[in-house]
Amino acid sequence: MSNINTWDILTLVFYFVVVISIGFFKGRGKRDSSKSFFIAKSTLPWWVIAATFVATGMNTEQLVGQNGMAYKVGLPLLNWYYIVFIVYSLLIFVFLPVYLRSGIMTMPEYLGRRFDGKCQDVFTVILLLTFVFMNLAVVFYGGAKLLEVVFGLNIWLGVLLIGLVAGLYTMYGGMSSTAYAAVFQFALIFISGFYLMYLAWMKLPDGFSGLVASAPCGFHLIKPADYPVIPWQAVPLTILGIHLYYSCANQALVQGCFGARTEWDARMGLIAAGFCVALRPVIEVFPGLACRAIAVVDPAFDLSCQPVDNVLPVMIRQLVPFGFQGLILIGILASVMSTISAFLNSISTIFTMNVYKRWFDRAADEKKLVRVGTIATCILMIFSILYSPFIETLGGGIFNYFQTLASYITVPLATVFLLGVLWKRATSAAALTVLLAGVPIGLLVSTVLVPLCFEPATIKAYSLDNAFVNGAMTQIICVILMIVVSLVTKPKTRQDVAVLTFSLDKLYLPPSDPKRPFYQKICLWWSIFVVFYIGLYWWLW
Repeated sequence: MSNINTWDILTLVFYFVVVISIGFFKGRGKRDSSKSFFIAKSTLPWWVIAATFVATGMNTEQLVGQNGMAYKVGLPLLNWYYIVFIVYSLLIFVFLPVYLRSGIMTMPEYLGRRFDGKCQDVFTVILLLTFVFMNLAVVFYGGAKLLEVVFGLNIWLGVLLIGLVAGLYTMYGGMSSTAYAAVFQFALIFISGFYLMYLAWMKLPDGFSGLVASAPCGFHLIKPADYPVIPWQAVPLTILGIHLYYSCANQALVQGCFGARTEWDARMGLIAAGFCVALRPVIEVFPGLACRAIAVVDPAFDLSCQPVDNVLPVMIRQLVPFGFQGLILIGILASVMSTISAFLNSISTIFTMNVYKRWFDRAADEKKLVRVGTIATCILMIFSILYSPFIETLGGGIFNYFQTLASYITVPLATVFLLGVLWKRATSAAALTVLLAGVPIGLLVSTVLVPLCFEPATIKAYSLDNAFVNGAMTQIICVILMIVVSLVTKPKTRQDVAVLTFSLDKLYLPPSDPKRPFYQKICLWWSIFVVFYIGLYWWLW
């Protein structure tokens, strides 16, 4: 770590002291109740929910992976941010009211109550595997990769450092520690990220016009059907698949809403988070675009022959003045540890409530459940730490690793949640069929059906071999399969699923929520939120 001086070390020590102190302070008294420990029941205000939602989503798959891909494919990556107004709206008005009013603690618990125990068990196993191999491993690896390239820290040591600090306060205080530490880390992420982008801006030839001129295939969100990675058709086709699952059924993100003081706090927190998402590309996309623009005049930034995951580390190493490395380092650690903490808490909740209590000890008392959750967090964290460095051997970069796995795994899950919430006739047999057959169907689509049914020229012209497009094809098959099986099997009664499915009354806040003045109305801020994102699309399409 020869690139770091005394001030950087002091900055780093300050960060660790503050974040651990916040985690331990806010976690006091939360270990006596499983609901207090795992979801901070009825305690979180809207601004904490907003910060937690944003900070949890800002992990190294975005910081490292998205910046790398921005260097390569350009502005279309912004679509993954700007379509949030659709999926967040579904969460705010459709999914969240169902979750909150049914009183669930985990996503598997929802499937268990909506369908049956078999669906709950299958989904529990899928979630635990994806959290360890897809989510935590990617975040650990990305953070350690930055520490290795920028600061010369061995990747194994970097993974261990990140994991131990994030795991320490999560194991102690659960959701309260995770949420309030995320507020502090939310601020650090944006401060360090905007500072890096400011340095890049000062280096840009011709300022904004230079950034626009060097963007791959123009400064537009929508690209031709054969554009690599994100063709135009991939954007609408992923809304009800990958993006719906990620925002509406992802335990790590949604769990923060379960601790809301009121349903208004949960909904308003999501709207505030939606506005903050518009700022994320400044940190997660534009440094990659800036690197490409600066490369026109400075060969040190020409990374066309290097791995895409090196883009952000090189930007930090080349731009950040000596003595300010610590500021960037704590921003990196904040983004990594806020996400790790959220995932660790989610894993702990899922394992304790859906594995241990359900399969091994239904009579476990509250303190025992918290203790089991703490141990589960520790064990799964250690396994993720050991696995994460091996991602480097797979090639293709963090973005491709994460998105490829996500396209296979999340699409069938999104289908089950979508039809489960919206269609009262959906049956347990249909849900279980899709949960078990979804990944094999995805593999069949990408490896057999597409090459067999289409000419190579057609596949290339319409990007039919694209992971996102394949995911949409998989979802169509999964929807048809779930409808057909539901129609030939017996559903639960409408009364049994009433609270677990969407109805028009759930569009509105429950009568128990306090009345609020017009400037705090959900519909007012949601309308501004939607118009804001439509305006962004109008400008950059």
